[in-house]
Formats: sequence, structure tokens, C-alpha cells
Amino acid sequence: MKSTQKQTQNPVSLVPAQLKSRRNQLLVIDIRGWLEYWMGHIPGAQRLSCNRILKDIPKDQPIAITCLSGHRSAIAAQWLVTQGYCQVYNLQGGLLAWQGAGYAVQRGRTGGRDEGMVK
Repeated sequence: MKSTQKQTQNPVSLVPAQLKSRRNQLLVIDIRGWLEYWMGHIPGAQRLSCNRILKDIPKDQPIAITCLSGHRSAIAAQWLVTQGYCQVYNLQGGLLAWQGAGYAVQRGRTGGRDEGMVK
């Protein structure tokens, strides 16, 4: 007996090296609060809430979701898949794993200047 319900796919997990190599192909979204984001985030990541993603980001846009440890982003990524987003990625281990891999973080507001970059 076939199910008539649409199968939802799961978000794809990425390790820091995979995200770093694909950053130009993905919109990186940090779902943490402003203070957490300001204290350090992946360079180029935008801080958006899930509701803002639904409002501003097309459902076919490839997006990578991140948070501090990967827990909140995994929940948000799964929720976005249920809302119809088809190319959702989650950074395993979040910003902590990113920093643990030796990659720089940006402090303050997002932008292209290197002055906010720290290792």
C-alpha cells in the first residue's frame, strides 16, 4: 500500500570543512540571537530567525543553518524542510566545531572587512 502523504526529506549534515568549501554555493544563516551572533559568527553568515527565512528566502535557495553547538540549527533545519525548503544543510557541531577546525570567526556585524576576524 502506497502512502499518499508527501515524503519530507531530512536536512543534510555538513562538517566544517564541507561548509567552508561550499560557502559560495550556500546562503549561511545563523539562527542565534543578536548578542550571540555579534560575539562571533561564521564570516558572511546572516543572522535570521526562522520566521524571517520564511518571509525573505525562496524555498529553492540552498541554505546552511548554524548556531553555537548545532542543536538549535538541527531543529530549525528540520522545521524548514517541513515548510517546503528543499536544499537545507545543517552545520554539525555549529560554531564550536567551526572554531575547533581552526577556521576564523567574525565578530560584530556581518560584512566583508577582515578587521572583525579572529581565530
